[in-house]
Amino acid sequence: MEKPGQGAPYAEVFVEDKVKSPLRRFVEDFITIVCWGIYLYLLLPLFTLVLWIFGIQTIYDQIIGEKGYEELMRLLANGGITVLVVLLIVTGWTYYNYLWFLRRGERRGGQVKISSDVEMSGMLGTDSTAMEEIRKSRRLEVRVDGPLYRITAKE
Repeated sequence: MEKPGQGAPYAEVFVEDKVKSPLRRFVEDFITIVCWGIYLYLLLPLFTLVLWIFGIQTIYDQIIGEKGYEELMRLLANGGITVLVVLLIVTGWTYYNYLWFLRRGERRGGQVKISSDVEMSGMLGTDSTAMEEIRKSRRLEVRVDGPLYRITAKE
């Protein structure tokens, strides 16, 4: 019998970490970190104001204020070249692994063995002429009688 009164407003899976999957914990932690980052980003002007009151210069003043946008463009160009080099290395490594496993025969790609209608009808317990109806139908009816079953097309 249930206890009288109002129950918990949420399931235990929302409270106890031991019943959550690792993927769910990771996603929840990631969302929390992103939200805290946004919150701190919104507080950045206030933080900069406090630093300015105490006479501390920010990195913005050092990069943009002193040398203008030329220094920023140089920094972005060097960063872009670095990203391009990393992208080329990762792409090359991926292609190398693809060729390595292809040579070893472990890459199947689009090569999927498709059974014939005769094999499928034998496995499903129907005749081979019914396979075309089964393939085209949107709904199937499956009847299970002990160890035997039968599949027929339904409209």
